[in-house]
Amino acid sequence: MMLRILAAALALSTAAMMTAPALALAPAAADAPQMSRQERQDHDLFVQANAEFQRRGYPALARRLPALRQALDRMPADYGQLVEQSGQHVVRVTDPGDVLLMMIGLSAAAAKDGGNAKGATALPNVYGDIALMLASEAVEARRYDEGIAYLDRVLKVQPKNWLLLIEKAAALQGLARWNDALVLADAALADGDMLMVLHRGPFHRRRGFSLIELGRLDEAKAAYEAALEIDPAEANAKRELDYIAQLKAGAPPTAPEVISPLSPTPRPPTS
Repeated sequence: MMLRILAAALALSTAAMMTAPALALAPAAADAPQMSRQERQDHDLFVQANAEFQRRGYPALARRLPALRQALDRMPADYGQLVEQSGQHVVRVTDPGDVLLMMIGLSAAAAKDGGNAKGATALPNVYGDIALMLASEAVEARRYDEGIAYLDRVLKVQPKNWLLLIEKAAALQGLARWNDALVLADAALADGDMLMVLHRGPFHRRRGFSLIELGRLDEAKAAYEAALEIDPAEANAKRELDYIAQLKAGAPPTAPEVISPLSPTPRPPTS
């Protein structure tokens, strides 16, 4: 999952600046918003680190960590996912599909407003992606508090960033803070934001993981079943349901292990 998410970030980061094609949005002006020089340099750093990560995984990030941390320190205070700049909308999200949905949403809002449209430009979510990379590496290395610190810095300005929220839930679970992770997942599932609704599946799975560790097996089963309703092929949800069935049949529990920041933890089979 982590490789796929960062591969999507790489694809978007290396693409040309995108402009909403919907007719309800005003055409992009010649002076459409662009990344600052420093942001572009930090974007290039992320692209290089991500390309190495795609080839060699987490070990490839070791030599990049100091520069990535310094880059995150340079994040502007107003680095939101949807902001106005130079009289136009600026969209910063990681997944290309999410970009399209946000553009469609802006177009629909402009049409409802009687065609009072502004231009809209999608730019790479440079510092959100860097925080995700840093936190993922920290969680993989079981430095959970460090990972949460990276995530919280960006979540202050991007509170609807579902990728960072899922990562934070994983870090909380790594610390055995099951109730805190459950509260986070419940809040995300109750959020009516378009992108949060679209990505409910991972929150159901994180919710189920916490519920198992809290001994609330029936609720955990319902959470994983809800995840499968969204994605019937989700292998980790199926594995966890098998594990719940074994627990109910009297099998001893296995020790929880958070081994992948953005996917549910596979458990070894019970003996």
